[in-house]
Amino acid sequence: MTDDQARRLNVHPVMFTAELEMALVNLQHKLQIGKAPAVLYFVVEGAFRLGCLSQEDYDLHIKRYSQKLVDVIKAKRAQRESSHVPVLTLEKQREKQFLEQKDRQFKGMLDQWESHRSKEWRRRVVVDARKYVDKLASAKALLDEAQKDGTT
Repeated sequence: MTDDQARRLNVHPVMFTAELEMALVNLQHKLQIGKAPAVLYFVVEGAFRLGCLSQEDYDLHIKRYSQKLVDVIKAKRAQRESSHVPVLTLEKQREKQFLEQKDRQFKGMLDQWESHRSKEWRRRVVVDARKYVDKLASAKALLDEAQKDGTT
């Protein structure tokens, strides 16, 4: 059973009379809470008064369902912002992945250097390696190899 299915087992649609709906709206306004917490507040209050809920559970639930809506929204926003990955970090990660790919590519080209005798291929490799010579040791090694055989 998934979490979503388990949550659905605890869903109970309730139809309020106009009087109960107005009482709900008044509670929402009085406590500055949302509709679902107001309904649950009603249920907890009734269950406690009927003796079906312990004082400990009552205190826990009333505290939970009487949180001001503004405070709940602020807390969710803060949680979202704290778990948010900054764009710069994502850009740096993409750049790192790209450089790792280029590094593998240059190492492969270095391994194939002797088997590729085409001057055109070697020139393209040199042009590409020059762009990354300051960032990748494999690009520097490729340029050193190209300089040895005069392809620079």
